[in-house]
Amino acid sequence: MTYPCGTRVLVWRLKEEAPQLLALCRQQGVPCEDLAELPVKRQREKAAERLLLAQAFGEPVALQHDGQGAPSVEGRDANISITHTMGLVALAVNDSQVIGLDAESADRRQVLRVRDKYLNASEQDFLSPDDLTSHIIAWTAKEVIIKAERNSAIDWTDGIILEPFAVRADETVIMARCGDRRYRLASRLVDGHHITVALPVVE
Repeated sequence: MTYPCGTRVLVWRLKEEAPQLLALCRQQGVPCEDLAELPVKRQREKAAERLLLAQAFGEPVALQHDGQGAPSVEGRDANISITHTMGLVALAVNDSQVIGLDAESADRRQVLRVRDKYLNASEQDFLSPDDLTSHIIAWTAKEVIIKAERNSAIDWTDGIILEPFAVRADETVIMARCGDRRYRLASRLVDGHHITVALPVVE
């Protein structure tokens, strides 16, 4: 998926088992020996993640993380964000702006039960309490802003303010604010997952 802001999002729907993904890594020269001791689920995720990174950058690259856990690519200036969820791994890349990416299964009903944990009063007013899709999109919207801000200590309810939005079949656009920064977020339904990406709005 591509966006006008220059962001690319690559998605891997995890249908392969760990041995198949590790074999693909070896075929493409992507290091994977260090994954052998991980649980099988993590092997699958990390192998797919490394294959996506190699596809995005045209060659195998090394991933590193800062003190907040935010990822970057060793020796590259590009900004990246990575998300894992059940059966899916996705990677966002932007050459000039900090970004955030999140994905959640379209049937994750837990977001309705914990809405007080991430929605402030105004957001609860415009989001119908039984509208699962809008709640999943709101959840991912807040997650991607936290990732873009590189600050896991941000208050989910009052630290990030979502403006009212309408769910669209093709792409849902959400405007939001975190401190002095405004964000434009885009959410799309892909393979049964809502995938949301965020970029700061320059004002």
